Amino acid sequence: EVMEKTRFTVAISAYNIENYVKRAIDSVLNQTFKNYELLVIDDCSTDSTMKVIEEIVGEKAKILQTKKNSGTAAASRNIAIENAKGEYLLFLDGDDELYSNETLKEIDEHIKENKYDIIYFGYENVGHTENYYRISTKENSTREARLICDESFSVSSKVWNVEFLRNNNIRFKEGMYYEDELFSIKSNILSKVTTYGEFAIFKYHRNREGSVMTKPTVKKCSDWYRMVAEVTDLYEITPEEDRKYLLSFLKNESDSIPLRVENIIEALRENRKTKVLPKRNYKFIDVLNEEE
Repeated sequence: EVMEKTRFTVAISAYNIENYVKRAIDSVLNQTFKNYELLVIDDCSTDSTMKVIEEIVGEKAKILQTKKNSGTAAASRNIAIENAKGEYLLFLDGDDELYSNETLKEIDEHIKENKYDIIYFGYENVGHTENYYRISTKENSTREARLICDESFSVSSKVWNVEFLRNNNIRFKEGMYYEDELFSIKSNILSKVTTYGEFAIFKYHRNREGSVMTKPTVKKCSDWYRMVAEVTDLYEITPEEDRKYLLSFLKNESDSIPLRVENIIEALRENRKTKVLPKRNYKFIDVLNEEE
């Protein structure tokens, strides 16, 4: 009897989210589609997150831990890429959840026998202001569109082929904010076969107290520049016909940095949370042929 290959690995990153992590884990354990493995990676939590995880998952999941707390989900996601037994990988932050208990079944039926490097999906943003959906479409899922302006660099709204990530040595840059942007752009550039599904696969719960993205820090300011520099380094590996789209993104992103940094500094000055900036809405700028 041939063992059926594991179809999905769902990797939950958990750090000090004792009140939320059960929701995330249950959203996986309650899936109607059963050919998956669950990895829960704890980033050295100091609250009862670990206790909650151990109580819920029992035999159903593998619990892994980072060596030291890394400040972002990068280290735990890299552990997931190393350890995944599934053909495809889903990243879930421990304060989010899969969209419904049919989500894995829907993804499986969408992929069928095909082999994709990345599949772009949507998500529901559940904020304390308003809920809205971001959905992937034919128009916004081409390499060109994602390079010009990927309005959501959320890695949880995409499903990743594990072999593709490993063969191309694609990992999250540790010790840096905005690692999702870099990871998504590099993957997009190196991908050969991608597709999209016009449905949401997870619920993104924003504005959680203590969420790493709402805390203003000087490091966030420097990491905007760091991220842009790292993305610029990808120019060499970008297919020639797509380089103009990468340059367009870099121009738009660089122009937006002063606003973003100002925003963080203001929050530091007033000792409050960082406002969420409006989503990117970049248009293509033909940097190479622009007349001065």
